[in-house]
Amino acid sequence: MVWDEKGLCEDYIIDVLVSVGWKYSEPEDLPRESYEEPLLTEELRDAIRRVNRGVPLSERDVEGVITSLKSASSGPEGSKRVLSYIKDGISIKPEDMRTLYRVWLIDYDNLGNNKYTVSRQVVFQHGEMKKIRTDVVLFVNGIPLVVIECKDPTSPTTTWMNAYRQIKRYEREVPELFKYVQIGIASGDKTVYFPTVSWAGEVPVTHWRAEGIDDPLEAMGEMLKPDIFLDILKNYVFFREQGGQSIKVVPRYMQYRAATRIYERVLGTIKGVSDKKSGLIWHWQGSGKTLTMIFAAYKLFRDPVLQNPTVFFIVDRRELQEQISGELSYLGIPFKTIRNIEELKRVLSHDEGRGERGLFVMLIHKFQIERLRELKERLREGETIAKRQNVIAFLDEAHRTQYGLLASTMRSILREAFFFAFTGTPISKKERDTYRLFGYEDERYLDRYFILRSIEDGYTVPIYYQARLEKDVHLDKGTLKAFLDSEFEEIPEEIGEEVKERLNRKLNVVRVHLKNPERIEVVAKDVSKHFSENVDGKFKALVVAVDREACVLYKKELDHHLPAEYSEVVMTYTQNDTGIIRRYKEELFRRYGMNSADEVNKEIVRRYKNDEYPKILIVTDMLLTGFDVPELQVMYLDKPLREHRLLQAIARTNRPFKEVKEAGLIVDYVGIFSELERALENYSKEDLEGVTYDIDKLKERFESLSEKALDIFKGIPLERRDRRALMEAVYRLHNEGRAREFKSLYSSLRRVFELLGPDPIKTEYVETFKRLTKIYYAYRRIVEREDPEEVERYARKYYRKTLNYIHGCVDIEEIREDFPIIPLDENYLKNLEERYEEISDRVSDMIFTIKKYVITERDRDPFAADLAERVEEIIERWKSRKESVERTYEKLRQIFNEKNEMERRRKELGLTEEEYWILYVLKKYIKKEEEELLELARHIIDSTRDYRFKGWTMKPNMIKRVRATVAKETATYGLRKEERDALKGEIIKVFQRNP
Repeated sequence: MVWDEKGLCEDYIIDVLVSVGWKYSEPEDLPRESYEEPLLTEELRDAIRRVNRGVPLSERDVEGVITSLKSASSGPEGSKRVLSYIKDGISIKPEDMRTLYRVWLIDYDNLGNNKYTVSRQVVFQHGEMKKIRTDVVLFVNGIPLVVIECKDPTSPTTTWMNAYRQIKRYEREVPELFKYVQIGIASGDKTVYFPTVSWAGEVPVTHWRAEGIDDPLEAMGEMLKPDIFLDILKNYVFFREQGGQSIKVVPRYMQYRAATRIYERVLGTIKGVSDKKSGLIWHWQGSGKTLTMIFAAYKLFRDPVLQNPTVFFIVDRRELQEQISGELSYLGIPFKTIRNIEELKRVLSHDEGRGERGLFVMLIHKFQIERLRELKERLREGETIAKRQNVIAFLDEAHRTQYGLLASTMRSILREAFFFAFTGTPISKKERDTYRLFGYEDERYLDRYFILRSIEDGYTVPIYYQARLEKDVHLDKGTLKAFLDSEFEEIPEEIGEEVKERLNRKLNVVRVHLKNPERIEVVAKDVSKHFSENVDGKFKALVVAVDREACVLYKKELDHHLPAEYSEVVMTYTQNDTGIIRRYKEELFRRYGMNSADEVNKEIVRRYKNDEYPKILIVTDMLLTGFDVPELQVMYLDKPLREHRLLQAIARTNRPFKEVKEAGLIVDYVGIFSELERALENYSKEDLEGVTYDIDKLKERFESLSEKALDIFKGIPLERRDRRALMEAVYRLHNEGRAREFKSLYSSLRRVFELLGPDPIKTEYVETFKRLTKIYYAYRRIVEREDPEEVERYARKYYRKTLNYIHGCVDIEEIREDFPIIPLDENYLKNLEERYEEISDRVSDMIFTIKKYVITERDRDPFAADLAERVEEIIERWKSRKESVERTYEKLRQIFNEKNEMERRRKELGLTEEEYWILYVLKKYIKKEEEELLELARHIIDSTRDYRFKGWTMKPNMIKRVRATVAKETATYGLRKEERDALKGEIIKVFQRNP
């Protein structure tokens, strides 16, 4: 049914859940103490005894465990404690015993020992007034762990976002429930899941993909299979503490898939099922590789089969070491950082050479053979870490470091270890081949998550490149070829003596050209112009210069065109720095009141991420890997890069931002993108599909979006530019269910329009864009009853140029005049007839008005709930031309008259809303005179009054008494059982609406 989310979503998801192992229970059959208590206490009590059969628990012990759960607060600390209890049980000393036992709430080893319950329309209450009714709730052993909210996927006015907002409201209104609930699921036009955090605002949402399953609800059912769901709950859900804020982390589907494959590989080899001890995890930049490593490490470390393993996170850059260390700290996972070679020696030689157990983060540079040769020889003898299989190494950005002496030393010491390589840019060269080193003949990679899928999933945005000032500042082809022919992936700060003889002259030509002060002046002026016109106030940017001296030169030039606070340099400094680099460092230290380059850089980066200023960072080497700032959209590239270094750098711009960032943009001042195939020659076309697009492709996307949007209105004479054509377009969106498609197309079109800046292609489509904008505004006003100014309030910051353009060419006042929002009150019909002469116009307004009324009021107003099917039938007959517009008008007019008459009659009788709605319900089922039914209504209200005290809706036994009283008072009217049950249910709802 058009408005029946129950049939389209609730019934379906429950069927899916039952099919994968959950048992359905009606809400009234749940063993509950009250609506205020989220736990099914009796089920939990039974589960504690069942799961912990070997623990000598008394009744008092069991109650103590339950009290530990109940007494935890609903704030961050209490919720964190509850998650710990759910994952790891509760340690107690049973009565009259000295031994400490761990009491488990969930059996993670014997999954059949748990009770999996799904129910719908479950009421929870907090205090006297805060009451919610959840669509679907999942309990494990009586603990509510998942809440699902459904919206009609065919509705043009509601989406998954409405369901998400509803759960966020539930979190605020009944926080006691959400100290237990770990995952929220919002379903509508699409299905997403997210961590529930009652004290937080917006949280990231994501969706689940399952191989071979296209239906999003069925895919979500796969995630909620008891074995997968409990695995996620135990090993992949964490609280993350950072900067005084506490949020929750749940895995993305590709993170779970990759971590699971790593876990299964290790366990399979340990158990002798397999002999593979490595794997390549090839996930595109921005997909969350750091968390994937941590998820896998955490699960492996906790598995008793591995007998307390040693796990290394090995990186090649200090920023990556800090990133992984920071993430482990934020998640509360114990680890140690190996800061020097002596610490590495202690870890390896611990316990007579068996090695220290735990999680360790380190730089690969600690594996220096000269310093470790003696230890390496000692570890060859006896049962040492060199012979242990329960050693796992996670190698981040493995394409860079796994081919030389450091990696060889690492492998020669950790001879029996597992090695898992993580990279978004693997290499395939004769002397450096990531696939060959970590893969197998029958397995090129263990898990792969590609660029196009990442963009499709919304975890990254596409990247476009644009050449500027080609004739004035780009490298000539010969000079660019010299760089591409070299062995370097970027121009190094210093070139070794042996290389100088062969390449110094050619590479110096590149450096001298790029650092020419007059050239930098020209580029900086263009950067300032582009940033001011296209980026400022919306997003942030990076300038990538050829070396450190060029960074300082760019800072000075940018300050001539932009306020000084707009830009800052982030780079390394040395004791030997001279000239302008030394002078700039001294000035920088004075400005920040610090004496450490690391501290200054960290503070600049912190401000860039969190504050308005700086808006532009100038870098040469730092921040080109592992730097995640969603607000960063544009990279001004003035440094030759190639291969994985180029891929990693440009990927800094691919993080989504608030659904307003259409793409990342690389502005090329070097010319490297003119030789893109050559710069990335070591990757196959398949590997690079979707990695970056010429800005011309964005123009093609603009054309494609415009044509797709226009295609929706094929046959409608939009060129007439009159109200009738506009109304016909709105009809089509509504009647053919294409509103969501159009709104999505228009939103994308507007983002592209903004990103294109002053491109001439916009003038070619100006009329099309104007027409589509008018349709968009008209639809939002007519169907969704929203004013254009309100619609654009949030968008104004990010689409300033576009909105200024729209307001200059689209008459919003004309739209308001042509499509007024007529309030739904007793004068609605009178105002409608005065405003519209054409009956068809009246019918349109009536349909949209009544639909809005039904959707927004049906939970509060029995008449609105009853109208759903009736209005649906009227609309369907009108749409299919089975009924004339005149007849449709009369039927709709009758509905509005009925509504007005009910309100008039209620006032005439002097009834409260509660009294009138009880009377309304009785009239539906009992065919007696109004006077008799009014007396019955008042008698029912009076005879149940003692049971309906403050907070009665939280007491299931009181609800039963009210239900029994209603049954008794209506028993003599000869109703069939289904009529009696329906009558009781509706009267209970009226009382619950008026507690």
